[in-house]
Amino acid sequence: MKTMQHTTKWTKTLAAAGLAGILMVSASGLPSAHVHAQAQATSGNGQITAPALAAPLVTSKTLQSTEKWLEADITIPVFQGLADTKYQDQLNDIIESHAFKDLAKWEQEAAASAALAQKNGYAMHPYQLLIQYELTSDGSDNGLVSLKITTEGTGMNNPDTRIDTYNFTNEAEAKRVTLADLFGSKYPSILDAHIKSAIAADQERYFEGEDGFQGVDPEQSFYVKGGKAYIVFQEYSIAPGSTGTPEFAVKLPDREGDVHGAVQSIIPSGKHYIGKDGKIMVPLASALRQLQFDVAWNGKRKAADISKGALWSSISLNKDSYFLGKKAPRKLGAAPEMRNGHVYVPLEFLSDILNLKVSQDKHGQITISLAGK
Repeated sequence: MKTMQHTTKWTKTLAAAGLAGILMVSASGLPSAHVHAQAQATSGNGQITAPALAAPLVTSKTLQSTEKWLEADITIPVFQGLADTKYQDQLNDIIESHAFKDLAKWEQEAAASAALAQKNGYAMHPYQLLIQYELTSDGSDNGLVSLKITTEGTGMNNPDTRIDTYNFTNEAEAKRVTLADLFGSKYPSILDAHIKSAIAADQERYFEGEDGFQGVDPEQSFYVKGGKAYIVFQEYSIAPGSTGTPEFAVKLPDREGDVHGAVQSIIPSGKHYIGKDGKIMVPLASALRQLQFDVAWNGKRKAADISKGALWSSISLNKDSYFLGKKAPRKLGAAPEMRNGHVYVPLEFLSDILNLKVSQDKHGQITISLAGK
């Protein structure tokens, strides 16, 4: 296996443009005689010596295979402009070691298949390995560096794809960036709502039940690009191979206060029911916690206390009486019920009492959000 390091075409183009810009700015606004004198003083051979350019944040390294039955197209990133050089060296080592490991694996599999093909007298087509990267955020706007590396190998069967992501701050002591850093401590409910909504709109492309999406993981892969976080799932993790590696884009909070703000609460069609009074009954806790409400069960009173900031309410089992804050209680035509260990309330409690925005699509899925969202 051979390695070759080089600067990317885009880096060269930008560097050339930057050099031209520096020379133009240096000369503008100065008398021609002064410019000529500066040039003579700067260089003994009559050429202007341009100021040193800052090194690009990332260059590329290519890895090549010596196995004739493997067609390898591998380009990996090499960080060279990070403020934390120790972190930089460690990260470069990790990325390169992963690539070499993948290359060795596919070389071994290609050689074994070629030997088997020769033994049995059938045609052998070369295996393929493609590794490429994208620096999706260079840290210029918010200090966050985000990197996506795609590894795709093709052998006798369908392509095998893996996505690796790296997110960190570019500062003297680099720090790993997590989804909690971007969306707050309640990020699971925020992201789960987005992802469940997207899956429900295109359910045939995803697994259902226990094999389907169960919620974001603390170590969930993601990358940041264009003001959005792209939540990444590996092949076959929540969908069949035909779906590939699913990604779900979620807009980053515009301001600090939005981190804890609600997005949407999703109640799938199978999670609500029509009660004996003809009312749509929805699970209280799961519906409201997705919107960052606190819901606490009081077993002694057989009641659930609900709060979000200055907003508060309480409901009691088997009592058709609902209120918000100091407003007078109202009847909604159905009392809260306990079912399979969960408290259900009429959908009107969310819309008419808590003043939440409620909608239901043709498939029965209910979407709840804060008014104005």
